[in-house]
Amino acid sequence: MPIPRTPYDPELVAMEPEQEFPAFTRELLEMMRSRPSGGVAQLGAELARTGVRHEERTIAGPSGAITLSIFTPRAPRTGMPALYSIHGGGMIAGDRFGGLAEFGFLDWVNEFGMVLISPEYHLAPAVQGTALVEDCYTGLTWVAGNAGSLGIDAARIILGGFSGGGGLAAGTALLARDLGGPAVLGQLLICPQLDDRGRTVSARQFSKENGARRGLTTDHIRFAWDMVLGEGHAEGTPSPIAVPARAPDLSGLPQAYLDAGSAEPFRDETVDYASRIWAGGGQAELHIWAGGWHGFETAAKATVTAAARAARESWLRRILAAG
Repeated sequence: MPIPRTPYDPELVAMEPEQEFPAFTRELLEMMRSRPSGGVAQLGAELARTGVRHEERTIAGPSGAITLSIFTPRAPRTGMPALYSIHGGGMIAGDRFGGLAEFGFLDWVNEFGMVLISPEYHLAPAVQGTALVEDCYTGLTWVAGNAGSLGIDAARIILGGFSGGGGLAAGTALLARDLGGPAVLGQLLICPQLDDRGRTVSARQFSKENGARRGLTTDHIRFAWDMVLGEGHAEGTPSPIAVPARAPDLSGLPQAYLDAGSAEPFRDETVDYASRIWAGGGQAELHIWAGGWHGFETAAKATVTAAARAARESWLRRILAAG
């Protein structure tokens, strides 16, 4: 029986026509990956506009080579803060250039005088379980270990990610805590993919069965988790490093910023994660954007999009100043 759904923001609806994503299948995934990547060329106009400089480093990783894209300000200096940003795509798609312009991260390079690093981690199902987080952690430890040569202040590294990358960022923060790894200043988790079980109210509200037609639905997310963990994971006991919502203890983590739309499947797991950080004595700032679906930032001129970007920038400015 259908259950009531939180309504979409009317301005977003007017700006973005309804677009139903096709159901994910292995065949569709293979077709998506067979398309040539635009590489850094897809950021050409933004790099030219901002004057941000790009270079690449390739390092050894647990599942093979990992390429890091490093973006530096037009006026670099020593002791810069850094944002280590993990791309979205449900952990099954995307590349290290995706989302950097849409979420305004490239603008932050000059605005905050910071270095932006984006790792090309291996995607599921080619690697599974904790292997994706281990890739991201390897890149983070390399950045921290080479902070001086990169012009970075190792005490002011922010770990961030959006969607699937937000879940990987949360897992990376857990792994760094458990291994005594880099002391990250904060974690920026934008609409993060944290829980494989799909049992929350928002997961049930925003399924195709319940009539959801905007952004990613619970059905898409279920497929992505099947690729990451294998089928049957919801009844199993996957590692909390791979599924941060399953971590029994969220104490001792870097201060966090978390947000999501009120009209998307990840809403409730994001709220729960923030609540459990507080319960463990940690600090978290939580925003749920009324009427936002997953990926509402594509409506760049919407009022709610501007509010979300302003809130993220405010949090970043405050923790960098304190750090």
